[in-house]
Amino acid sequence: MSKTWLYSLSFLALLAGEPALAQQGPPQVTLGRAMTSQLGPEDPKLDSDQSSYEVYQLRATPGHVVKVQVETDDFVPFLSVGDALTEGCENCRSDLGSPAVVQVVVPADGILLISVNGYEAGDSGSYRLLATAEAPTPLSAQPVTFGQTVSGTLSESAGITASGERAVAYAVRLPAGQNVQLAATSDDFDPKLELYSPAGAKVAEDDDGGPGVSARIRYQVPSAGLYQLRVLAVGSPASGGFQLTTGNRPPVVPMPAPRPLSIGQTVSGNITSATPSYERDGEAVTAVRYALPMVAGQVYRMTAIAPDGSDLDPKVAVGKVDSNDALDSVLSDDDGGGGRNASLRFRPETTGTYVVEVQRVSNTTGAYRLLVVQSAPDRPAGSPRTVALGDGVNDVLRDGDARDGENDTLYRDYRVTLKGGARYVFDAERADESSLDPVMAVLQSEGGRQTQLATDDDGGEGLNARIRFVAPKDGTYLVRVRANSSNQEGAFRFKVSEAAPLVTPPAPSAITIGQVVRGNLDSGDPTRQDAYYYDRYVFSAQAGETYEISAESDDFDIEVGARQFDGEDYVSDDDGGEGTNSKLSYTVTISGRQVIRVTSVNDGATGSYQLRVVRQ
Repeated sequence: MSKTWLYSLSFLALLAGEPALAQQGPPQVTLGRAMTSQLGPEDPKLDSDQSSYEVYQLRATPGHVVKVQVETDDFVPFLSVGDALTEGCENCRSDLGSPAVVQVVVPADGILLISVNGYEAGDSGSYRLLATAEAPTPLSAQPVTFGQTVSGTLSESAGITASGERAVAYAVRLPAGQNVQLAATSDDFDPKLELYSPAGAKVAEDDDGGPGVSARIRYQVPSAGLYQLRVLAVGSPASGGFQLTTGNRPPVVPMPAPRPLSIGQTVSGNITSATPSYERDGEAVTAVRYALPMVAGQVYRMTAIAPDGSDLDPKVAVGKVDSNDALDSVLSDDDGGGGRNASLRFRPETTGTYVVEVQRVSNTTGAYRLLVVQSAPDRPAGSPRTVALGDGVNDVLRDGDARDGENDTLYRDYRVTLKGGARYVFDAERADESSLDPVMAVLQSEGGRQTQLATDDDGGEGLNARIRFVAPKDGTYLVRVRANSSNQEGAFRFKVSEAAPLVTPPAPSAITIGQVVRGNLDSGDPTRQDAYYYDRYVFSAQAGETYEISAESDDFDIEVGARQFDGEDYVSDDDGGEGTNSKLSYTVTISGRQVIRVTSVNDGATGSYQLRVVRQ
């Protein structure tokens, strides 16, 4: 949605800023006649994301329904169609190799604008554009008895609404004064429901008010009459089977009163299929409730454990019960206690009695144990430990240690002395069996203030953190290792090492069109961003020529890019080939030497590869 909105604004601004384009008019699209074009770096670019775009104009009969689709194997297409370009088209973006489709009703002047662009800056390649039109199928409502469940199909032959959407309509007589519930479910698409009064006014609509993506309308009927209920689709796919259910809203069964709970008390319980449930955001929440007095500012740790033999995946939540008898959760956790167990750390802002719930994830059932304790008082931060280059430190974050004031997470600080201009690698690796997900930051203190110079969460292997850092000047720096969330603790190892000096990039090797080159990325190659090894190749080409550049490797996730020899930015591809192999369609914009770069998607990846360039 945000992509489309930014696009609409950027496109209109660009038209306003290009009088020549506005005077000449965009190229015309003929209904029923497919056309091909090439999207490349020479095309104009959107201000919002610098993706290239091309614009067309289509003339069609006002009131008819136009379907426009774009197909390409070279990039992920983004398509907009309308008199001012659509805001909120849910199915404009498609997966690589699948068409982007937009369907609209032709406005009164009979003119539509069509725009095709890549989803990201640098996207390029050939594409096929086809527009078709048809007279709208009248939207007729079929009768359905209130209280009945019916099956239906949303297809290309369905009726068309005034906004150009396909819909299946039903006429249902609703009783006055009743609180009705109307629901649509589908395994094929994301359904949407619209309800219209006997006078034809829309009185209610819903997209995801039911479980999952199901649609559900709850409506207090003001007067009896024949209402129209429409089933539509959100996004793509926009067709398939569905189930429509009409009836009275089921009565709400109150949840049992919360059981009393004391600090330090371990309670055992069991969640079964018969455990009471309530509704929250359209979903049924099965839970056991406990009441616990808490004091503002005090920190409490709540842990729900599934003992051996239990199939329950427990979730713990804390908050207050709202007027609908649902928990207004302030904080919740699913797997923060390790494995399937739940654990959270809660600091109430006000003193009072809070409700603690043990909930089930999915439809799991079984026994649990719940324990709430007061957390140990936070200790003030001690002096940072000095770590020398090449050294490693084994450490543990425990409840009661110093906590980061911004996110309430445990942390440990280390002091390192660095040389300006030198390159370093900092690693924070969690110990085996530790539930810690370490986050790391490099800080510098000046004038009593700390400035963050670099940060990382999962830049190392798995959940480990890694920062590659170039010191801006000689001096002492602070490296902070902290937990990823307030309820995490555990053992880890911190180490700092000096990175290998940068390798001066060798001149690119020549490659012949049609030639298969076998190469190898290793630690002796130059790196980009201090972490990703690369090789370069060069070939000569003329402006307007298009080449397919394919790179394959069984050892690493390969990425290939190309640019003009003196250019700055590469046009790149990651997984355009089979599996994690790359296939790039590259159109030359300036005659002369072109550079190909073979690199990896992952930090420090090495291994053999093969590269081939053919002219299309």
